[in-house]
Amino acid sequence: RGNEANTRFGFNNTLMVIFTLCTSHHKTLLMHSAVVENNGKGYMFLGASGQGKSTHSNMWVEYIAGSTLINDDNPVIRIGDDGTPIVYGSPWSGKTPCYVNKCVPVRGLIRLSQAPHNKIYRLPALSAIGAVLPSCPPAFAYDNTLQDHICNTVSDILSCTPVYHLECLPDAAAAMLSYSTIFNK
Repeated sequence: RGNEANTRFGFNNTLMVIFTLCTSHHKTLLMHSAVVENNGKGYMFLGASGQGKSTHSNMWVEYIAGSTLINDDNPVIRIGDDGTPIVYGSPWSGKTPCYVNKCVPVRGLIRLSQAPHNKIYRLPALSAIGAVLPSCPPAFAYDNTLQDHICNTVSDILSCTPVYHLECLPDAAAAMLSYSTIFNK
């Protein structure tokens, strides 16, 4: 059984790499994040593994009316013909099996980090780049063309999408804080 699981894992990762290589020139990225839809708009929670992406997105679903989970680990984000970033569910999900075949415009990216308090702030442009790039696909074999495509897509996303940093506890108050900040409530 261990070999079968390893084979599936390897095949799954190979498909992700192929998808990344074949779509990057179409302003499309897989992003290591969780995405929640709220009233027809997408909110992406980014962070290193273990920082609370799944927990925070599940808090939105539980405590914020109108919220549903679209993907738990690797949604696809693409720049639409009109320049709007659109996020899609994908066949690659994380701890929570969530494979919703749906797309919504992206209205916010929130970089999470664990903290002994809840605090959120909007990031200026340079900090936003630093917050988003680690969630993008690695530049395989330092391929300059792939890196250019990734950076151009990130630039397009950031030109019209706010990025926040949420220092947080794994609690409902953190979800309410991020929601109220994004929606100016």
